[in-house]
Amino acid sequence: DSGQTDKNRLDMRRIFLVLAGAVSLLAGSILLGGCSCGFDCNNDDSRGTTTLSLGFSDALPEDLKQVVIEVDSITFRRTGVEDVVVDRFTIPALGLTTVDTFQVNLLEYRGRNQLVVITDLELESGTYSQVQIRVLGSDVNRSYVQQDDDTLRELNVSGGVLTLPGPTFARAEQAYTVEFGLAQSLQEESTGRYLMTADGIRLANNATAASISGRVDSSLFDSVSPCDEKPDPTAGNRLYIYEGRPDSARRLGDVFNSNSSTTVPSDVVAPFAVGSLVQNTLTANWEYVFGFLPAGDYTLAFACNTESDDPVDFDDLVIAQPEGQVYQVTLSEGAATVCDVTASGSC
Repeated sequence: DSGQTDKNRLDMRRIFLVLAGAVSLLAGSILLGGCSCGFDCNNDDSRGTTTLSLGFSDALPEDLKQVVIEVDSITFRRTGVEDVVVDRFTIPALGLTTVDTFQVNLLEYRGRNQLVVITDLELESGTYSQVQIRVLGSDVNRSYVQQDDDTLRELNVSGGVLTLPGPTFARAEQAYTVEFGLAQSLQEESTGRYLMTADGIRLANNATAASISGRVDSSLFDSVSPCDEKPDPTAGNRLYIYEGRPDSARRLGDVFNSNSSTTVPSDVVAPFAVGSLVQNTLTANWEYVFGFLPAGDYTLAFACNTESDDPVDFDDLVIAQPEGQVYQVTLSEGAATVCDVTASGSC
């Protein structure tokens, strides 16, 4: 009869929708299944569960003693799926168990070091649109910067949330790190407060991330023109790293963003990451390290004249200084590369 016919049609429609969904999932798994994930990808697809650990690390600005943020929540967003919000934290390294918020001094976790803030979080595998880190500001007791003279300054986050592009989580155990590029993300405002934006902050897959580190010859600070004109030889020394190998028609640029009040020439290449130097207390050598970088080709440049490098405005600094301090490097997945910056200009 007509009622049975309608029921049969409805059942057939349900079967069709189930099959269509299965085909959609299969297509997604094919697109996401490349083995760049750093694990055995033969059985990876967008179905199943990811077990995630998440850490925080930073690249060091040279003239600050502490950069402390108080984190209220971390949210993983995915289109068509309810947000996963982590708002209770257990962090053994800080002695914290099931707390609503936590404070972290980012300068304690430099280079390849990190603080693990989430452990064994179960997520649906697949591609996420955003990772949002909500930071409590507007209170010097919550988020703050301690300057070199020990003055404490209030630290705020633009909009209260750091929003990062979401990754693709494979169906496996995965460990990621939020790399805080403070030389790019941290700005001192005219009010004396500091502002942190998402500029220079990246999410890196620990399994595939590379690193580069090395010593820097201190003679480059003050023995070669124009570096020998500096009143303080140890100030303003930085390493800039650029993606790829820009040709001779391109200029290696200082730090800037889209809000620059100065015009950025079309031939300028923006740095991918910026690192300052730290003096080893045991050897007295000056050293640098970039951690959690995607594998690939990079150009590394040393500059001794970076004290005026504003994180927002293009400052038209000459990089490299001294001239010739430019290095071409290739970083392999999961590898730790060493490149010593020397007067000879080779590594």
